[in-house]
Amino acid sequence: MPVVSAIVCFSAAVCAPQTVIVLDGDTIVVQGEHIRLEGINAPELKGKCREESIRALRARARLAQLLEKAQIDIERSGYDRYRRTLAFVAVEGEAVGDVLMREGLARKWVQQYGGQAEPWCQADVDQALKAWN
Repeated sequence: MPVVSAIVCFSAAVCAPQTVIVLDGDTIVVQGEHIRLEGINAPELKGKCREESIRALRARARLAQLLEKAQIDIERSGYDRYRRTLAFVAVEGEAVGDVLMREGLARKWVQQYGGQAEPWCQADVDQALKAWN
């Protein structure tokens, strides 16, 4: 798991140097708090196919790169079903989830969807991602 150093801000007035553990492309840990990036879903490290696992490793590495030595703004918004904190996570005002989606390393997260297959194992992953995003 990548571990990066950053300035973490949980509110505009409370910023401090922190170690950030990047678990995967959509989950980080700060001071023992598991934080799920709101609005995206990244491929799973133990994917259903080789392409999913490869993209999951790329998503995790890219998220670590985006967070390394940055000032990270974290705006909490609740909890997911696994009791992880849901949060908007941004660097320089841009949501890191938006960057991952733009680069094909995550898809838009939706509460309910119309039975679409995950894009990662489809023949044309980029085209399948367009249907999600």
